[in-house]
Amino acid sequence: MSQIHQSFLVLTFFCCLALLSQSHFTASKSDGLIRLQLIPVDSLEPQNLNESQKFHGLVEKSKRRASYLKSISTLNSSVLNPSDTIPITMNTQSSLYFVNIGIGRPITQEPLLVDTASDLIWTQCQPCINCFPQTFPIYDPRQSATYGRLPCNDPSCENNREFSCVNDVCVYDERYANGASTKGIASEDLFFFFPDSIPEFLVFGCSDDNQGFPFGPDNRISGILGLSMSPLSLISQIGGDINHKFSYCLVYPLASSTLTFGDVDTSGLPIQSTPFVTPHAPGYSNYYLNLIDVSIGTHRMMFPPNTFAIRDVERGLGGCIMDSGSAFTSMERTPYRQVLEQFMAYFERFHLIRVQTATGFELCYRQDPNFTDYPSMTLHFQGADWPLPKEYVYIFNTAGEKYFCVALLPDDRLTIIGAYHQQNVLVIYDVGNNRLQFAPVVCKGPK
Repeated sequence: MSQIHQSFLVLTFFCCLALLSQSHFTASKSDGLIRLQLIPVDSLEPQNLNESQKFHGLVEKSKRRASYLKSISTLNSSVLNPSDTIPITMNTQSSLYFVNIGIGRPITQEPLLVDTASDLIWTQCQPCINCFPQTFPIYDPRQSATYGRLPCNDPSCENNREFSCVNDVCVYDERYANGASTKGIASEDLFFFFPDSIPEFLVFGCSDDNQGFPFGPDNRISGILGLSMSPLSLISQIGGDINHKFSYCLVYPLASSTLTFGDVDTSGLPIQSTPFVTPHAPGYSNYYLNLIDVSIGTHRMMFPPNTFAIRDVERGLGGCIMDSGSAFTSMERTPYRQVLEQFMAYFERFHLIRVQTATGFELCYRQDPNFTDYPSMTLHFQGADWPLPKEYVYIFNTAGEKYFCVALLPDDRLTIIGAYHQQNVLVIYDVGNNRLQFAPVVCKGPK
């Protein structure tokens, strides 16, 4: 926290207590945890789609998300494949969940996309140079008694590559590979987490000049909540209060879930751990894992060592990223092809009929009511195995023509573990100990 806010701290605390006593938000952090409701972005979109259309939408969203991750995983954006025409703007089509955050005093509620690949927390700010439309009031720092600009001599401004000092003002200019950008002033203010409305002073981006951010058909989103390993992400800024841990438990089928900061109770759970892999290059803050092999049913693929390893840091080639913003898992094309061939060989034994669908998945079969022997899939990480039951290996279309598809997509550069494969699993990002922990559970929605 910068010195400009230290004199506000005691006054702010009592003012916030008074404010919260008059509001409908609860301040229940008695167990030391901060909880946020993960709201599916799909809830903002048309609800009159059939199953096939919904699957197709999630496939297209996964492709956009993969393009976005590739754009931020490449140190030199000019090496991106020119034939990749999928938009890579960071928008509601490249993320799955959002949360409601309160900023300032008095509180302004701002819905932010949750992004484990983004470094910065930012929201639109008045007065706008260029702002996209949003339903909720745009945060106005002039109306907040606790707002302050981050001084140029503050370590958060001096030591982060996202910020620079221009005319004695700490500013930022976050750019994406297709020209989308958000610009503004590095700032500080109180953040409130609903329903656990315990305030935290955070450094964030007050964005008054935004280009290329179409945030949904009803303009419900105002910015991004960055949860990467970057020093400016939420997990880094409040890490000391939450033991540098956050977790989620995604409710099937990709429904409202809970994002938790702090030490969750894992007693009695078969917890497994695998280390994060950090590329030896500046600016890499995604959650890379060491994926070693894959099994289909009882058949282990026996991929050569380093099949899924990071091969070229500067070009963003290789690596396996854990990502809650991708709907479906994408796999680099060579191992993807071998995995699909193994699925094909398995299903051919049962003479199932392949079908073409509008979902966007390559391998689909007509459902046979007498067939139930669907093989599972296991992801073998360093020191841990992630078993996937059939409910999360396939998508099942139960309306009209009944079929199922292997829920896997190809990618030219990365392997990305998507949310569909993470359902009904407690996933813990133990950043302090540089590891991912997980255990199968029955996830429940917010209370």
